[in-house]
Parts: sequence; C-alpha cells; structure tokens
Amino acid sequence: MDNRCRKQGLWCVALGAQAWLMVAAAAPAAAGDARRGEPMYQRYCTGCHGVDGRGGAKNFMPHVGALTRKGYTERLEDSYLMAIVAEGGEAFGKSAYMPSFKTALSSQDIADVIAYVRTLPLY
Repeated sequence: MDNRCRKQGLWCVALGAQAWLMVAAAAPAAAGDARRGEPMYQRYCTGCHGVDGRGGAKNFMPHVGALTRKGYTERLEDSYLMAIVAEGGEAFGKSAYMPSFKTALSSQDIADVIAYVRTLPLY
C-alpha cells in the first residue's frame, strides 16, 4: 500500500471495492441454483443471519440486519451481493464481522446461496 493509501485509509478501501464491483458488473454472474444454495446457507449463514434470513440469530451479537426486509435485498444486484459474500462486509463499509467467503465458497456456490436467499419470504 503506498503512502497515499495509508493517509487516505478508508478512501482506498472504497476505491478497491468500487473497482471490484466494476469488474464484477462487466462479467455476467453465474445463474444460481437455490436448491444447491440452501445447505450452504444453512452451514455458513444461519449463525448470523438466521434460518429465515431475518438476522439477529441467537448465537451472534451484535445484531445482524435482515436479508429479507422488503425494499432492501431484492433491490440489490446479484453481482453486488456476490462481492460482499466473497470479500466480506468491511470491504463495502458494512460490518467487519461479515467474513470473506472467497476461500470457502466458489463463485458458483456464492451464486447458489444468493439464489436461495432470494427464495426466502420478505416481510
């Protein structure tokens, strides 16, 4: 990291995330399979986001926001959600508790998890 990035701190992280999004937007996202995504969601996501995607799972604090709140997740592009899951929350100005899953899940796995999340009922 050069001196400008050290001085600018968060600004460089934001630029890096923005550049990643530009690349992700240029490449078409793989079509997700909700049936394949469900067991991965259950394994990797329910501890924080809850079985129903409403957040605030019993075994995680601070409170995690809902994935199924009307007017929120359904408006987000798959490529953006894929980037957050791959890179972790902190890279996008979200909670640093959201880890990066790029070493645990393939791009197809992440697309499958997102497809599953999109099947959860909104409230």
